Amino acid sequence: MRPSSSYLRYFFPALLLGALAGSSRAADLQNLLQTSPFAPVPVANAPGQASTSLEFRGVFADQGEYFFSLYETSTRRSLWVGLNEPGNPFTVRAYDPASETVTAEYQGRTLPLSLKAAKILVSAPAPLPPVASVPGTALAQPAAPAGTPEAQIVEEIRRRRALRQQSAAGTAPTVSPAPAAKPVKKQQP
Repeated sequence: MRPSSSYLRYFFPALLLGALAGSSRAADLQNLLQTSPFAPVPVANAPGQASTSLEFRGVFADQGEYFFSLYETSTRRSLWVGLNEPGNPFTVRAYDPASETVTAEYQGRTLPLSLKAAKILVSAPAPLPPVASVPGTALAQPAAPAGTPEAQIVEEIRRRRALRQQSAAGTAPTVSPAPAAKPVKKQQP
């Protein structure tokens, strides 16, 4: 059985393209392995400093002893270390508080590192400060129509606050009795 000419016309170019793509795929795969998009990007430090994978992120003093936060960008790991503290991948040898720089030993090299500036992103306006209530002053409240249940609740709250303030001050309470509850009429559907 002989294949038709139309079959060969479509099959042969596809076979040829597949063979050519196979060789380029191997080259592309090798290139991808060498330059992975997921590999860490080298980080440039402040001007005048060598590019390293170590960043100086913070410092604090506790009872006269300094502690430093150093971040390894290659491993994405951060450690707080003391001055000349052994047992870590890096050692802080000196600190200059005036210029906010440390001298660290890392992978056999001595590196001067400046304190990394924080990036502050503003996405929303700052919240308003809370309103402090001052004793003896009432905050402005919208007035409810007289005779409504809301107005009765507001009046009862004011009466009870006055009772608490008087008992806290040690004076005898001079508050009118609570208003009598009115029966609530149900509406018929």
